[in-house]
Amino acid sequence: MEHQSQKGLIAFVFAAGVSACVLWLRRRRRLPPGSPWSLPLLGETLTYVRDPLGFIEAKLSQYGGTCRSNLLFAPTVILAVTDANAKLLYSERDMAWPTHFQKLVGKTSLPMVNDPLHKKIRTLSSRPFGDRQLDTYLPCLQRLSAKHLELWAEEGQCRELHMEIKKYAFECGEAVILGVENDRIKSDRFMELYEEAFKGLGYVLPFDIPGFPFHKCMLARKLLVQEFQTLIEKKRKKLKDPCRMFQVNTMLDSVLQAEEMNNEEELSDFCVAMMFAGHDTTLASIQSCLHWLKQCPDVESLLRQEVREAWDGGCRLTRRILDSIPQTRAFLQEVWRITPPASVVTREVSKDTEIDGYVVPKGWTMLFAPAGRHSKAEDSRSFSIQRHLRDGKFFDCTFDPVYFASFGGGSRMCIGYKFARDEMLVFLLHFLHGYDVQLASSKLQNFPFRLWRVQGTICRAEG
Repeated sequence: MEHQSQKGLIAFVFAAGVSACVLWLRRRRRLPPGSPWSLPLLGETLTYVRDPLGFIEAKLSQYGGTCRSNLLFAPTVILAVTDANAKLLYSERDMAWPTHFQKLVGKTSLPMVNDPLHKKIRTLSSRPFGDRQLDTYLPCLQRLSAKHLELWAEEGQCRELHMEIKKYAFECGEAVILGVENDRIKSDRFMELYEEAFKGLGYVLPFDIPGFPFHKCMLARKLLVQEFQTLIEKKRKKLKDPCRMFQVNTMLDSVLQAEEMNNEEELSDFCVAMMFAGHDTTLASIQSCLHWLKQCPDVESLLRQEVREAWDGGCRLTRRILDSIPQTRAFLQEVWRITPPASVVTREVSKDTEIDGYVVPKGWTMLFAPAGRHSKAEDSRSFSIQRHLRDGKFFDCTFDPVYFASFGGGSRMCIGYKFARDEMLVFLLHFLHGYDVQLASSKLQNFPFRLWRVQGTICRAEG
């Protein structure tokens, strides 16, 4: 009897094993086509980080649609650019950032957290981006745009403009996000810490161990956090001082007034993430705008005429003025469409999901890139501001997920997209009204942000 029982158990285990193997093989046959491995652990990461958008375009063309790979230490599905896939992607709420991205940007920062913490952090982090609050930032943006363009024009030298524009973008972040105006030496030191810390986004061996380059990145981040904690403590004292009325002038001020967000790590991560997102995307956008202005001289002439009719170059900029330049707004939108600073949207698959006839397992990373040649846009490689104009008025396609993805979409859409637009429009108003650039060269940079890196001379505009 005992012998028969053992036989039965062995038969059951064998049958279960065979069934599991059959299911695994069936499921594997239904995975999207592709190359899951090319190097141990790294997969195709080295090729991907050289040009994320180009890599995705090549894969979609090679396999005729949705396919798979292994990128940044994770099995990955690259989605064909369709309305159905966009809807699926944006219905997923969990991001799929590599672990070292989370360490650098901040484990509790808005881009990195998932629900339920995401809902709380998003609600609190959205406070500085209400329409009324956005209007209060315009005078500061106007002052800094005028200041830096004047400095660049006075120097009058042909040089790589990357660092000069970075200093401008960083100073805007210090003033509007943090509410500080550091002297040049301290601001440069602050910026150098950011540079050192976020080099780590591109490292394929992100180990926080002495001797590895990524360890230096994490040390730089610790110094940044110390600076932010000192600033947060100063502002808290002002907030609690009964003899002083606390004025909300910056994004950090708005967040500090929320009693729910008093965790030191959450506040520090807010500062790190906002400064990172704010100044690096502005740096990328300004250089790409300068490139495309010179690639399209007829468009530049139209924009200069529009700006000079809308603004005298001196009076205080208002929301009404920013709304009265539809062609300039369309130009900025087209720059973001054709050269988005962040060209790839990511999500994590929350459960086994059927996509384009294939089964994508839970936990895989999804990549979606509507900016490339598989875009929904007609003749997507050509630059045309007319895509964003209807009867002379600006037509906003920010929320079309297969046409425009610079700010993501769904519940994870960038909360600062309106501020980003304001910041760029204020700069373009100043530049198009009174300044010009003589470009010596433009070179496309693909990672970690996509932009045209420019070299040239800023000068005063003729006439």
